[in-house]
Amino acid sequence: MPEWKNPVVAVGAFDGVHLGHVRILRFLCEQAARVGGTSVVLTFDPHPRSVLYPESTFFTINSLDENLKLIEKQGIDAAVVMPFSREFSQMTYQQFIQEVIMGTLHAHTLVMGPNHAFGHHREGHHDNIKAFSHSHGLQVVDIPEEMWHSAGVHSAVIREHILKKDWETVDAMLGYSYKLQPRTDNPSITNNR
Repeated sequence: MPEWKNPVVAVGAFDGVHLGHVRILRFLCEQAARVGGTSVVLTFDPHPRSVLYPESTFFTINSLDENLKLIEKQGIDAAVVMPFSREFSQMTYQQFIQEVIMGTLHAHTLVMGPNHAFGHHREGHHDNIKAFSHSHGLQVVDIPEEMWHSAGVHSAVIREHILKKDWETVDAMLGYSYKLQPRTDNPSITNNR
């Protein structure tokens, strides 16, 4: 890894890079600027859900390359793509923080949304991640949840609207015009909009 100055890190799949993600990424840039640091996104390939639930009807909103381009447009300094596997999914949240966030990325600060969770069986939730991080000298900064009407903007909700072909809602929640790509991960999704 490059020797980044005071890396400020956000972790997630960031599939679709929707309005909620954009708020996280902008906040990440603000926090990095505040400490004179580097804004870093840590994401995964393949998407964790496709590895953990291969029999499900899950599909990604965008390809990894599309998501990385959208992340870059938000002014992020660096993106790290970690290979995701079943073996990797067995890592506890404590191991993930110590070995990846602090050990590999040398993070100064971790930026988290209110519903963030990671580690084996998503056992690391907001409160215990924050407590463990603070006890190991890693700062954690909270961000508020971006709201869409009365509900949060989430990739899962956007996928539901894609299946319904409700393009107006999809575009509004993404913040850009969604262009469907030919899908091999879900045959029910086509590229005729």
